[in-house]
Amino acid sequence: MNKWIITVCFAAVAAAALLISKVQPRTFIEESEDGALQNNSNSDAPKVIESTEITEFYCHFSVLDLLERGGLGSFDYYTMKAKRNGTVVKGFYYPAYRHDSKDLAYDFEADVTFMEKLQAILTEYDLAEYNGLNIYVNGLPNQYGADLSVTYASKEQLTASNNQDNFLSIDAMCALKDLFSEYAMKK
Repeated sequence: MNKWIITVCFAAVAAAALLISKVQPRTFIEESEDGALQNNSNSDAPKVIESTEITEFYCHFSVLDLLERGGLGSFDYYTMKAKRNGTVVKGFYYPAYRHDSKDLAYDFEADVTFMEKLQAILTEYDLAEYNGLNIYVNGLPNQYGADLSVTYASKEQLTASNNQDNFLSIDAMCALKDLFSEYAMKK
């Protein structure tokens, strides 16, 4: 009789384990649905960056949601990149329209003063305050919101991303656009 009770208990535990392994958590299903918000922000990310020597920069932002674009002009979104290699900075500036008509893309080279000016903008508009922001809404097209990634010689990083809302101020966006367009147009 003891063997029978042990066998029944073992079978019940095995059946329960099998049933539990077949059940998927509801949160996984919800996160993969269009419109689902995933907030993976790191509130512990440093809000002050000690280094001022930028080695790599990337920024993409949309202005589609702005009623008044100020000095941002008629473009719908902007992509900017810069990478320092010794004393040379290779940059990329891409102001674009929503429907890919009349898009412009510029590559340029600059000296390290470009990165110094870029750091001045990051400091003036306190963009480090967004460090660690990571918000993603499933199903949105790539051109919405804003992304910012800055790598420093000290290996410090500033990263912020929100594909739904642009977290950058109009003044910060204008300053970035003005700097990159100034160097891109020097060709």
